[in-house]
Amino acid sequence: MCCFRRMKKAVIFLCSILLGFNAFAQVNLEGQLGGSNFLGFSLNTEVDIALSKAKGIYLSPSLGLGFLAPTFEESTAILRTGLHLKYKKWGIGSEVAGFTANPFSNPPIRSSFIDLLVYPNVNYTFGFKSNYYLKVSTGAYFAFSRYLPRPGGQFNIDSPPLRFEGDVIPGVGLSFGYRFR
Repeated sequence: MCCFRRMKKAVIFLCSILLGFNAFAQVNLEGQLGGSNFLGFSLNTEVDIALSKAKGIYLSPSLGLGFLAPTFEESTAILRTGLHLKYKKWGIGSEVAGFTANPFSNPPIRSSFIDLLVYPNVNYTFGFKSNYYLKVSTGAYFAFSRYLPRPGGQFNIDSPPLRFEGDVIPGVGLSFGYRFR
């Protein structure tokens, strides 16, 4: 139930951003494979806020919801967000994805997958004559997991709530989207 509340809040937040920025920004809707989703898929919305239209510089926050590939034992939901600085067709920034038990699975169980993935990246957007585009990104994956309590049920108060898993691996992402103009 807790995951459903978080997803509900994320959707409400996403809608408020779309309504608030729609007057002076361009909204994009895209499907993404890989990237901060690792081995999953998400539907994202991105808002291009013009910092300088003449120079082609935009600030682009994004939000999305998705699912991890069904090759894993549990059904895992993805809550992702990102922020990129775009210059013409190039972009640089970072995406963060949280992985949690799928609230639609019966019964929802805690996923054994990592809890948080940070994906700093560089991307390039291929535009088509219509409003469709293809975006390719490359970066690195930084994985984090929550600490589990000690056998007595007590947490170590000196330890951070998330632990770095230790390996940084290269990653790629592919997004196909539509620009609402």
